[in-house]
Amino acid sequence: MPVSNSRDTILIERRYAAVFGTITDESIVALAAGVEEKLRDALAKVLALPAGAFAESATLAQKVRESMKNRKAYLDTGVLFGEAATDKAIDLLGDKSDDPSLEDLQTVIPSLIELYGLDAVRLMAVQYSTSLGGFRKLVSTDPRFAIPATQATTSATSSSQTSSVDAAAQEAKRKQRAERKQKDKEARSKADLQRRAARGRI
Repeated sequence: MPVSNSRDTILIERRYAAVFGTITDESIVALAAGVEEKLRDALAKVLALPAGAFAESATLAQKVRESMKNRKAYLDTGVLFGEAATDKAIDLLGDKSDDPSLEDLQTVIPSLIELYGLDAVRLMAVQYSTSLGGFRKLVSTDPRFAIPATQATTSATSSSQTSSVDAAAQEAKRKQRAERKQKDKEARSKADLQRRAARGRI
């Protein structure tokens, strides 16, 4: 799925801040625990937290909230917390993942919520809420994914600091996913040809 344009970064940051304001401490701990091992160093760097902090569940949520606020890291943290759900959504959507419709999203959301929890899927929805029509409709029509209205989110726009999870990195990741899908398609085609050959059909 493509990412938002750089001009949308401040808006997305504000939306992430609003959503994080409604997520419980317990859910933040669970979301942190669900970050894939290969991305944990990136999460620690984004939040400027030592690796050991993620093992201290009693104080983790407070530390995450303070770091997101002080470092204007709502966007980066939201992307990382929702990454597993995003990857799974891409797999489930297949060729529709580049620009899924609302109907396409509704077919995969139940499975995503079951696997990763509602909050992870909410964070995924925020990431694409300005760049893709299906997600724009999702946050505007489904109460579960509505962007909360809160004055506290203005703090997220007080800085024009460029997100460390920048557009270039996201674009590279999108290309990797596209290449993976193409390789999978070619592998399936090759396997199908081999099966047909074995059956004497070609």
